[in-house]
Amino acid sequence: MENKERRDAILAMLKKTDKPVTGTEMAKACQVSRQIIVGDIALLRASGTPIISTPRGYQLHEFQKHGIQESFLCRHGTDQVEAELNAIVDNGGVVHNVVVEHEVYGFMEGELNLRSRRDVQLYIQRMKETKAPLLSSISNGVHTHLVETETEEEMEAIHRALEKLGILVK
Repeated sequence: MENKERRDAILAMLKKTDKPVTGTEMAKACQVSRQIIVGDIALLRASGTPIISTPRGYQLHEFQKHGIQESFLCRHGTDQVEAELNAIVDNGGVVHNVVVEHEVYGFMEGELNLRSRRDVQLYIQRMKETKAPLLSSISNGVHTHLVETETEEEMEAIHRALEKLGILVK
């Protein structure tokens, strides 16, 4: 399979599903290594294709707003990450990202797109396995999450849950 043909196949795989597709699945389908897929994804992104990485694989990013969105300013240590994210998804929220402000680089964003406890569990597991530091570790635990819900009631429930955890910055 030639390079362009493979990238077209990757794009077709992503377009035909609304669920994430792992690099391993794509590599198997294209009969190449996962590293080749990672490079192809980088090239597709560089050409403007809105592909995001999630803990469960790659997917096309939906630009249209489906519900209500709000940014939550939070501060906590590593011991409350899972509780924070579960509080959001348990109350109907999607955690789109994490953003921190760096003194030199300005705002830095990591895409999360967590929709369920399973997504949160996979994210936490991956962070532990890779021993990667949290993005918020460079900002003393201060960060924001863009959260989306279907209803105002869900957004209010998330607000209450995060307040109860004591991690919202006033």
